[in-house]
Amino acid sequence: MKENSSMTLKLKDGITSLKKHWKTPPDGYYVNYKEFLNMALGSGSLSFISVIISWTTIAINIPMMISYFKVSTGFVFISGIVASLFGLVRAPILSMMIDNSNSKRGKFKPFLPWTSILTVICFTFIPFIPEVWVENVLFGFNIPSIPVFAVSASYIEVSLGSLVMFILIQVGSFFYTLLSQCLIGIEQTISPVSQERANIGAFKGLISNIPGSVVNIVIPLVAGIVFASSADPMNNIELYRWAFPICGIGGIILVFFAYFGTEERTVVHKEYVAKVKFSEGAKQLFTNKYFWIITIFNIIIGIRGNINMYLWICNYAIGGQNGAFALTVCNMILNNALIPGMLLGPWMIKKMGKRNVMLISTVGFTVMAFMQLFTLKSPYLMLVAVFFQNLFNGLSYIATIMVPDVLDYQQWKTGKRLEGFWQNCNAFVMTLCGLFTSALMPLFMSFGGVGFGDNIDTALKNPDIMYGTFKSVTWLGIIASILCVIPILFYDLSEKKHADYIRVLKLRAIVQNYENRELSDEDYEELKKITTYAAENNNGFVLDEIRKYDYIDKILDGVK
Repeated sequence: MKENSSMTLKLKDGITSLKKHWKTPPDGYYVNYKEFLNMALGSGSLSFISVIISWTTIAINIPMMISYFKVSTGFVFISGIVASLFGLVRAPILSMMIDNSNSKRGKFKPFLPWTSILTVICFTFIPFIPEVWVENVLFGFNIPSIPVFAVSASYIEVSLGSLVMFILIQVGSFFYTLLSQCLIGIEQTISPVSQERANIGAFKGLISNIPGSVVNIVIPLVAGIVFASSADPMNNIELYRWAFPICGIGGIILVFFAYFGTEERTVVHKEYVAKVKFSEGAKQLFTNKYFWIITIFNIIIGIRGNINMYLWICNYAIGGQNGAFALTVCNMILNNALIPGMLLGPWMIKKMGKRNVMLISTVGFTVMAFMQLFTLKSPYLMLVAVFFQNLFNGLSYIATIMVPDVLDYQQWKTGKRLEGFWQNCNAFVMTLCGLFTSALMPLFMSFGGVGFGDNIDTALKNPDIMYGTFKSVTWLGIIASILCVIPILFYDLSEKKHADYIRVLKLRAIVQNYENRELSDEDYEELKKITTYAAENNNGFVLDEIRKYDYIDKILDGVK
């Protein structure tokens, strides 16, 4: 009875808190619960659209690519290089667009509606490319043998359908990148409080991933029922022709929650104008050690992700209707394995700090990567290993929360807000490295017996090649997992340091407002909090900043 009463009391307290803070933020925070929800729903747009993108990625484990467009590892390798070159051109354009935006609706929100629509149009058309275009070979080229990498000479064919598909992906990727960067930018500036951003990131992760998780469960389920007569239900192109328009429309609708229901809160004075030259923004970031720590981590994470072979496991090691059913279960369970990390993340950050939590995540993933190595001949045990990898990977979202902390540090150091430059300089470096890292997956697959010119769908149906590929790609993931730990060891931007940077930024904004004769009551109250905190805690960092201005006492005395 006591337990029931306690649960009832907690439920009542939760409902009371929800009502209280639905339109009024909790003490010390900036975002009310309604805006929390709008941010999460708006980010759900990316979840819907990412389903379309993930099933149209030019990769060697995507059913549509290997069955309908019949791509080879050689085509994937060459198209990856060309796409990387496009990415290098895209990065500076997007940087300038975002970090020089001064719309009345904010820095990021004006981009949301039209980028979502154009992204959906480009990607949704891909499964509707006629089969006759896919069969119409336009040209081909040779790849010479590379004995040291166990790569044999190959001939790569490019059809009209494959070429159109590639172009649509590149154009759509431009708009999707801008859309995702703007939604991330809103999340990064929605609050100046690091812990609140962590809470928002976790809550957003739980809610925003629901659309994609549901669709990824439904697609294999529908494939196994509606296309049961097919040898490989997931390879039926009709499956994607009905799913993509639905996901696209859902993505467009959800983005308007963020457009109308969120606010950007950068710590700047009232007359601040965003204006950054590309050379200036790039130079500032490239000399920021935290930029390199997080960027290198993201590069290695991309390589590490190749270890997650659950699509291959379901389609080839299990196969048929059982494989389609297993894929449905995997999409339900494996995606939900991320949830515990998202739920525990904010609490763990408060107790241990972001750096230590990320170390737990990366080390735990590495242990589970080794577990996968010992389960290669047991597909269901391999899926268990993947589940535990995802469990630890649920905490890796914290790397994205580190970014706004570093951007606040960058603003303290240089006076510039560089959200757009961060994302695109990060993309520039990752794309440049991708020219080399994109070869790792085809290379390690060649160690397993899949040649650059081979039809992957055919090659992986050979048990010897399939298990050889499982082993070699697992080793790729293990190596990357170990390397992931290294950059996190050098991250030393603690929560205390970040809080002090925010106090100094607020102080500078208040002083600038005072000089511009635009000081508000809110500025006055904020200044009292900062000076009181610095004095009571003998905080030398903040006190040194206060001493730079000889009229702080005048402001505190009410002289405006």
